[in-house]
Amino acid sequence: MSDTNINNTSNEITQINNDFNKLNLVERQTSDDILRLGYCYEYGIGVEKDENKAFIHYQKSAEMNNPNGIYQVGYCYYLGIGVEIDKHKAFMHYLKSAEAGNDMGIWKTAICYGYGIGVEKSKDKYHYWTGKDP
Repeated sequence: MSDTNINNTSNEITQINNDFNKLNLVERQTSDDILRLGYCYEYGIGVEKDENKAFIHYQKSAEMNNPNGIYQVGYCYYLGIGVEIDKHKAFMHYLKSAEAGNDMGIWKTAICYGYGIGVEKSKDKYHYWTGKDP
């Protein structure tokens, strides 16, 4: 693909994004739509990369009780994506997503208990979340 075609495609994506934003459809989107938009902002897919906007979208999805959104907010707190690193807040979001049945939330909750990340280390709770008998 030539540079001209890439630039044209990029300009088209930017125009579509601008038109979309003018319609203010964010209020009508599902929690999954908002989560996907956060992912686009996190990785710069079709929009300029903006970790702050990614976090805001993940947080809005989480506020709509989306287990994946809740997990992503924890992930952001864990790595400092669009927000200051806070291991305890990361753990709390992982736990909430785990309680809602999110597989990655379950795994991260177990890891946090196993290594004492953002929470007091607990072998029993580690085993509980990994489904193993202590």
